[in-house]
Amino acid sequence: MEDKELDIERLWRGWLRAPFHSFLHMDLEEFDREAGTVTFNIPFKEGYKRTPNEEGIHGGVLASIIDIAADFALAVAMNRMGFPTIDLRIDYLRMAGDGDLTAKARAIKKGRTVSISEVEVYDVKGRLCAIGRGAYATAE
Repeated sequence: MEDKELDIERLWRGWLRAPFHSFLHMDLEEFDREAGTVTFNIPFKEGYKRTPNEEGIHGGVLASIIDIAADFALAVAMNRMGFPTIDLRIDYLRMAGDGDLTAKARAIKKGRTVSISEVEVYDVKGRLCAIGRGAYATAE
């Protein structure tokens, strides 16, 4: 018997009910089940800033976006709900300027017990600001 495909947009709306996910307000722009990819737009909020009077988004915001996007790419690719994070590695390449962000995530390895995704985060100017890779517990 084949598993029923998850309604990805409904699943994302459910994830947004979590208070922290709601605070980040990541908009699911597109997804591809076969490729295991998702793209999010993250509208800018003043609460994302490093400091009140200077340009720049806090690295913790980028880390959270990477973790959530990587996890969701696996949910799309594996047709299952989200997974606990085992490990998260982030390289900050440049400061993300104030403005909307774009996160592009893809599932790299869909394993029985551990799966891997990677994410690229771009700022409003289209500059690559951070890349990350997450390992997630996918054992049933």
